[in-house]
This record gives sequence, C-alpha cells and structure tokens, in this order.
Amino acid sequence: MKKNLLLLFICVFLVSCQQSAVQDTTTDSNVASEVAFFPDTETGLTLKEALEIAHKEALKWNKKAMLYSGTSVDRDETPTGMKGRRKHWNIEFGIPGKKDYYLVTVRDGKVLDKVHVPNEMEAMPKSQFISKVEEFKYDTPELLKRAQKITKIYPGDNFAKGYNFGFTKHLQKNVPIVMVIGWDQAKENMIYLMFNAVTGELEDDFEREQYKN
Repeated sequence: MKKNLLLLFICVFLVSCQQSAVQDTTTDSNVASEVAFFPDTETGLTLKEALEIAHKEALKWNKKAMLYSGTSVDRDETPTGMKGRRKHWNIEFGIPGKKDYYLVTVRDGKVLDKVHVPNEMEAMPKSQFISKVEEFKYDTPELLKRAQKITKIYPGDNFAKGYNFGFTKHLQKNVPIVMVIGWDQAKENMIYLMFNAVTGELEDDFEREQYKN
C-alpha cells in the first residue's frame, strides 16, 4: 500500500480524535435521517453495519457515490470498541472522475449528519474507490480478535479511547483494507494493523508514537 495513502488515513483519524477531545458530545441540530440500523447489542455498530447505513445515505445524494475511506470517531466518554463495535463513525464518499466530497456521520445506528463539499477531492478513477459494502468479507469484530492474536494490543484510555477502526483501499491489490487501531501497554505508541478485507490476512502493521491529551 502506498505510504502517502496510509499517512493520509492516519492524519484523518488523528484529526478526528483531536477534534472529539476538545468538543463536548452535544446534541446535533440537524434532524437525523430515517435511514437507521438497530444493532443486536448496545455497544454500537461494526464497520460493515456503519458502511451499510452511510452508503444508503450517500446514494440518495448521488447514485454514483462510492466508498472512499472512513474511521470510527473518538467521542465516547469511556473506552469502547472492545468487541469490534463503535457508536460513532465518519464515512467518506466520492464520485469517480469528480472532485465532490461527501461525508456521512453515523451515530447510535442512525445518520446524524451529511456534508457535501464541492472541489474538495482530486478527481480519481473508479479503481481508487470501493464499489459496494459486499466487498468487505471480514468485519471488525473478527479482525480485532485476529489482531489480539497477532500482537499485544491494548485499548486507549484518554486519547483514541478503546479500540478504533477504519478502512481504505489497497490500490495495488485492488481490495479494501480494514485497520484495527490500539496502543502498546505503556500507552505511548499507537499500533496499526491493516487487514485484507477479502481474505482476512494481515497486510501490514506498524507503531507510531503519539501524544495523549
């Protein structure tokens, strides 16, 4: 996977964590969409469940909208994600050959907000997007278990609390990648494990030193 794409993904994730750290979890003024999903547990949605909600909403905006990238959002007061589920997700979309950017925020099983920003993205070919949710054969609960078997990974406590998750596209292999994000035991370095969403195999992993608020 190209390093610049990984760095961009990490930057987006860290920015979302930083923004959540300085904002109160307040009630959004926008009316939630009627598109909703009621999970089997109270601990939130898996990545695929969040993608299904967000993708339906994006197709209302534009029938050619395709998945680009996304992350769980660090807005819970206590660490979550222990079972591969999160309550808050930001899912990004684009249109092949266009510069439109569309962000869908999912909270508690419903679409909380939608943002369309024209001329925000570079015009990219269809090969850089993910066409449909069905391309994800593996989901975050099972991939978190695999991550815990591969290495010692711990949930965050203050910054990037709990376990976090995200996705992007592996351009060389033309498959979606699911990222599992946690910490080392000392809570000094963030651990990133990137799994092939089609085969469930580990594609890459690394640690990155990160401050805590």
